[in-house]
Amino acid sequence: MAKLATLVERAGLVDGADRRVLPVVPVTLVYNLAFSTFWVYVGVFAVNGLGWRPDQVGLMFLVSAPPAAIANYLSGRISDRVGRRAPIVASFLVAAALVAALALFGHRTGVAYALIVGVGVAGAPAYSLDRPLVADLVGEHGLDAGYATLRVAGNFGLFAGPPLAALLVAVGGWNGFLAAVTALGLVGAVLARALLPAGRRRAQKPAADNGALRTVLRDRPFRLLLASTLLGYFVSCGFETVLPVIAVATYGVDPATWGLLVAISPLLVVLFQLRLTRLASRYPAGRRLAAALLLMGLPFLLLIAVSSAAAIAAVIVLFVIGEMVWMPTSQAMAGELAPAAERGVYFGALAATTGPAWTLAPAISFQLRGFAGAGGVWIFLAGLAASAAVTGAAAAEASERRLGRIYEVVVDRQA
Repeated sequence: MAKLATLVERAGLVDGADRRVLPVVPVTLVYNLAFSTFWVYVGVFAVNGLGWRPDQVGLMFLVSAPPAAIANYLSGRISDRVGRRAPIVASFLVAAALVAALALFGHRTGVAYALIVGVGVAGAPAYSLDRPLVADLVGEHGLDAGYATLRVAGNFGLFAGPPLAALLVAVGGWNGFLAAVTALGLVGAVLARALLPAGRRRAQKPAADNGALRTVLRDRPFRLLLASTLLGYFVSCGFETVLPVIAVATYGVDPATWGLLVAISPLLVVLFQLRLTRLASRYPAGRRLAAALLLMGLPFLLLIAVSSAAAIAAVIVLFVIGEMVWMPTSQAMAGELAPAAERGVYFGALAATTGPAWTLAPAISFQLRGFAGAGGVWIFLAGLAASAAVTGAAAAEASERRLGRIYEVVVDRQA
């Protein structure tokens, strides 16, 4: 493990990273290199490789999101009982097998739908369980650097994955792309098996199965954090799915130019995530969350006045700076709030908020665009960001009060 840490640090990608989470870094990197890239390209594959109509592709994404959200929650709950490693290994293997089956049987539309939805469900543990793993390895304090380290790894995969996929499609066609995703899935399973800790935690008894979700929803600070995270993901999905369409279809940005603009996001994360996390950690979590979420949403209002490629680039930069603060801060707060024996359930619930966001954010935004124009969409996203900021600040305040009470009880017992 020391050799792994040295190699990663020499690469310069995670300079100043929390060494305790370095075993998770290659697993997160490979997941994003393979399956995140798969989801970036699957719509193009469906149209160009399978001959689907655009409305069929839209339905595919609509159908895929809810089962994946449920799987994110359930995988966290299962991991509290069996440990994180086994579900992650199985996730890579099953998702890889489904992608391979897509190459063989995807010419049948019904089969392809089922396989693509299955990839989202099967990939849920590999997608979401690295977050409770960080809390397992680091503990309840100092989590920001750990989550920032994972974001660097994940975004390096997102940065390198699409160009690699384009090369594979150009050289080997769609079957070559799917074969590469399958191979990377197998590599991810091997790395997870070799690097991740195997032991399951037994210090505390997990909540009963039928009370796990009830426990999460009764936790007021975490309930507020869930609401803030859901709203934040709405804004994030607006950035990822709505902004590209409006930029190209309404503002006349050339698709090739958009390809360069979208590369700004992962590049900034790879270069500056850890530095920005260290700088932001000087400030209270509530202020960080509120400022970050406002920075993610309010810059969209700039596009009401100016819609040039330069203005869009400025919005992307500001959004990414906000997201670089928001993600580690919200995940660290979840790690502090989650009881040790129920981290999987808590982080599973947090990951499940992506489902409603991915399903509803594009649908609502494009309906708004139809009768209120692009400006209505940007006002909608800015309003969501403001609501997320208020809710996140309230979550941080409630969390601080709870942690303060726990500290007082511990001091009283020691006295």
